[in-house]
Amino acid sequence: MTLKALNPESLQKSDLINLLIAIPAGIVAALVTIAFRGAISGVNGLMFTDGSDITKAFNEYPKIIWPLITTAGGVIAGFILILAVRYENKHGKMPDYLDVIDQRLPGIPVVSTVLRGLSSLASIASGGSIGREGAMVQLSALSGSLLGRFSRFKGVHQSDIIAMAAAGGLAAVYHAPFAGALFVAEIAFGVTAVQRLIPLFISASVAVLTVRSLTDYAPLYLYSSVSFSPSLGAIFTVLIIGVATGILGPLFISSIDKVRHWMTPISHPALRLGLGGLGVGLIAMMSPLVLGNGFEVIDLILNNGNLQTSLLALLVLKIVATAITIGSGAVGGLFTPSLLIGAAGGALVCTFLQWLGFDPGPVGLYAAIGMSALLAATSHAPLMSIMMAFEMTLNSSLLFPLMLATAISYVVASRLKVGGTYPVLTRHNARFAAKNEFEYSTVASLISPCSKMYVDASLSEVVSEGLKQRTRYVYVVDREERFLGVVPTNVVAAGLIDGSVKSDSPMDSYIEQEFTTIFQQASYEQAWAMFSNSPLERLPVLENAESRRLLGVITKASLLNKAKDFL
Repeated sequence: MTLKALNPESLQKSDLINLLIAIPAGIVAALVTIAFRGAISGVNGLMFTDGSDITKAFNEYPKIIWPLITTAGGVIAGFILILAVRYENKHGKMPDYLDVIDQRLPGIPVVSTVLRGLSSLASIASGGSIGREGAMVQLSALSGSLLGRFSRFKGVHQSDIIAMAAAGGLAAVYHAPFAGALFVAEIAFGVTAVQRLIPLFISASVAVLTVRSLTDYAPLYLYSSVSFSPSLGAIFTVLIIGVATGILGPLFISSIDKVRHWMTPISHPALRLGLGGLGVGLIAMMSPLVLGNGFEVIDLILNNGNLQTSLLALLVLKIVATAITIGSGAVGGLFTPSLLIGAAGGALVCTFLQWLGFDPGPVGLYAAIGMSALLAATSHAPLMSIMMAFEMTLNSSLLFPLMLATAISYVVASRLKVGGTYPVLTRHNARFAAKNEFEYSTVASLISPCSKMYVDASLSEVVSEGLKQRTRYVYVVDREERFLGVVPTNVVAAGLIDGSVKSDSPMDSYIEQEFTTIFQQASYEQAWAMFSNSPLERLPVLENAESRRLLGVITKASLLNKAKDFL
């Protein structure tokens, strides 16, 4: 991850256009999220008397009806998904917006994106344990794709506009502009270069301003009345939360993969999603708090509301319900479910310590810390996770414990070698590992054998060897294998042909001693610089400056092969 300074000389025309187009990208993304929320409210309004809180709305019906509602929603979502898959089979697979940004693809397909958004709507409105942000951000990214397609801005890549709209969409969903921008920078770009962050900040900020102007705006989880006191006990609790969520996050992701594997034999999406909906409905009969994305439940945990379900039961049931929903193929996100699981986990740690007679402070504080820590463990985006929890609660005293717990959670989760929510991160990590290897590995690992001639050989032998190896230069060594220089094959061959050079002449006078060489302990980067300044396709590799023993050669092709994994 690199941080580049912004200076007036680097602010080219395309940069200015980026800044200008970030404003409409943010506005359109905000409008898309508002429209999707409105669609969810409209469907829930038809299903329930008051559908504003899905965890309470189901109580309007007998519990025996709940699985029927979730199953019906899953079946409808599945049939819509079938239409999307059929369309994609004819016109190509729909790429995720993160893949479009990362791979600089030309745009996002409209029809399949809208169909998948409708499938997600059916799952969400029927109580599926899935985040709303997945469809919202994908549709926001689609709006950015359309904006770039119809505006025809020159010098601006469409994937950059998609990135702005995606940042705006996520910011509008969570009222967190800084976190929205950081998410795209961390996950999609894999960098925090200032030149790329500025348009994202503008788009995300404009999106939140648009939401504030058109809706009843309020911080999602305002929790500014309680302050974190950095006592020894409180810090100890934060450390435990960091470790616990670092383990819990990979378990959560693994449970989704396990359910997805179990569901693989069921090929029909409607049947698969219907079974997933049935499973969620049955779990909801034990606790309706597992329904929906978990937004209302988080608010209860933070503010010490009456859950009517133990924290441990809520934690386990929410993981199972979300794993079933996502594993069955439902279209949606993991952000809010991750936040709920993290809040329950943080609150559970605090409650357990209180049961042991040790009181670290208000449960809500540690629930907020757990939100950030678990989100980092599942998304592998620690900066975004910290800022999202901070922006959603607006509690400045939480910044230090958020940073501490989130960093620990991220490190623990990374050590467990479980993939995050976003496959694009695997590519970023592979590029980082390849670049790290390129910076610190030595050319010794790339040495290949080469032909050479001893200094007492005849010129005709040198030319013969050069023609056989099809090389411009023949390397010359003494009997101790010390590199003495090279003999240019073409020069000597021309002399032999025109008679100016005799075949039995000693080669001493034809050896070019000033020739580019490299030592075996030189880094790949040093070799890259040498090849960049030389027309040669290979370089002789010497043991060291003292012995100058010729070990072999390193080729430009082998070096390029090492660099291709991160270029």
